[in-house]
Amino acid sequence: MDARPNSPEARDISYHLHGYTNARKHEEAGPLVIEKGDGIYVEDLAGNRYIEAMAGLWSVAVGFSEKRLVDAAVRQMSKLPYYHDFGSKSHSPLIDLAEKLVQMAPVSMSKAYFTNSGSEANDTAMKMIWYRSNALGQPARKKIISRNRGYHGVTIAAASLTGLPNNHTSFDLPIANVLHTSTPHHWREALPGES
Repeated sequence: MDARPNSPEARDISYHLHGYTNARKHEEAGPLVIEKGDGIYVEDLAGNRYIEAMAGLWSVAVGFSEKRLVDAAVRQMSKLPYYHDFGSKSHSPLIDLAEKLVQMAPVSMSKAYFTNSGSEANDTAMKMIWYRSNALGQPARKKIISRNRGYHGVTIAAASLTGLPNNHTSFDLPIANVLHTSTPHHWREALPGES
């Protein structure tokens, strides 16, 4: 780790709180600062290359620095970098993507709803299910069953769905109406005599 007081590593330790990270160990060891990415590889400040097997936490499924995406982003950012869809507002890229997603969905869908992350998508799905139950006059119909060892995100609802004890301990999770069941994982979960 670069120990200079103004190094990226030192500044990260001073100013950034990382998710899924032991804060005390992080203060001692510091971060691995990634400088750039290309295809399936990322490179740190020292020039070491790594295969990034998690696609940038699932956000870079087509690889890093894909030229077609960079060019498309530059074109869109110069025209309309962002706009919301609240209060009946919309914009062409949103409409185009919604139409394409609905048409290619493997099951019949009537609409696409956009969120900023998988965690937010799971929270929204829970809200929509609960809203539907209330609208149908079934307010007690709120239970959601999730699998142990499954990962669904880090917001309150998504972390409740996540079947990892460290996501629950010290956070008063899971919230009410979220139940967990076993995992279909023979090596870790098989009962004696089960094949």
